[in-house]
Amino acid sequence: MISNISNLTLDLIIKELVVLILSFCVGIVLITYILNLPTKITGNREIVEEYYLKNFVTSIPADLFFVFIYFLIAGFVMRVFEIKEDITKLIVVGITTAILTGLACYYFISKKLTTGFFSRWFHSVGYLSAIYDVVLLVFIYAIFLFIKNKTKLTTS
Repeated sequence: MISNISNLTLDLIIKELVVLILSFCVGIVLITYILNLPTKITGNREIVEEYYLKNFVTSIPADLFFVFIYFLIAGFVMRVFEIKEDITKLIVVGITTAILTGLACYYFISKKLTTGFFSRWFHSVGYLSAIYDVVLLVFIYAIFLFIKNKTKLTTS
């Protein structure tokens, strides 16, 4: 995501959002729908189908929002530590994702199981959800970096 706030323009924000949405779409289609990794990683076909097939219209925008928030947090870490190399950025995204999803999982499984989707999700798949999220978000961020590099979309 945007790493140099001093060069922030509306044009740059729009371009980065377009690249993010495109990267998200490619990643979610390939990882989730074609490769079916959420089912393969978590082993729970029923809850994965509920989220990604039955509730597609609400789940995909929610996932885009979560990815955006995770990337903002990872971007903050990248700025604080002045990370410039793409491989290190991918590692930061992976670690950030593991921590955030791990915390969400801990929160939900420490509470009583409810009928809410995320309560049922984390109670049924546990910390395997963090593995799936790391794979998905690192892949999406790799596509994001690839497109930014190909299109020369930078903040400097």
